[in-house]
Amino acid sequence: MPAQRKPPAAVSEIPERLRRPTVQDRIVDLVVEMDLDPGDPLPPEPELMRTLGVSRNSVREALKGLQALGIVDVRHGYGTYVGSGALRSLEPGLLFHSRLGVRRENPRALLDIVEVRALLESGLVRRAARELERADLDRLHEELAALAADGDAGRAGHDRRFHELLYEPLGNVLALQLIALFWDVYRQLEADMAKPRTDHAHVVRQHRQVLEALEARDPDAAAASLAEHFADVTARIDQWAAAR
Repeated sequence: MPAQRKPPAAVSEIPERLRRPTVQDRIVDLVVEMDLDPGDPLPPEPELMRTLGVSRNSVREALKGLQALGIVDVRHGYGTYVGSGALRSLEPGLLFHSRLGVRRENPRALLDIVEVRALLESGLVRRAARELERADLDRLHEELAALAADGDAGRAGHDRRFHELLYEPLGNVLALQLIALFWDVYRQLEADMAKPRTDHAHVVRQHRQVLEALEARDPDAAAASLAEHFADVTARIDQWAAAR
């Protein structure tokens, strides 16, 4: 009886050292080797073709794939640049699956986003209570005053900016990008939800409590105030789910 032929290994089972790098991989390696920064131009297509020894179509397809991942930014008529929105490519998929969850009346799709953001901000706000300087706190006071003055209509913009000002001085760019990603997705889902809104004065009061904890240099109080804020968001999602 002839021996059965062993099926070919899946790509994931092939040792890394034996895989042939794709044109996308080689362009990424080239960007790293050239020490390019976000916003810097890549070499033009003819140069990429010569350097990589591949056709124009191969270069264009690779750049198209890298653009979808947010690694490069193709500006037609101008050239190709190193991408600056490192996590922006995650937004369409996250938004799509979250919207499906909302339409199926699954609150978990929203609760997961809120929980991840709350966990991330809980650690960051403790650092903020220890590290923010007087000028940073003054900017937070100005944003809080604008939040209070502009009322419910201007809440989203001032609320977002207040949270950005909490963490920008800490210098963790990745954390800021993650918070922005979850913020954008959550805000886009609100139109599908029609969830109950919090009283504006209550929102202002919650943010003021966070700022008072920062002024007191009290990391535990800052984290507790922020946890109360996110607990309120979670409660409103639960209200929305119960009313469906």
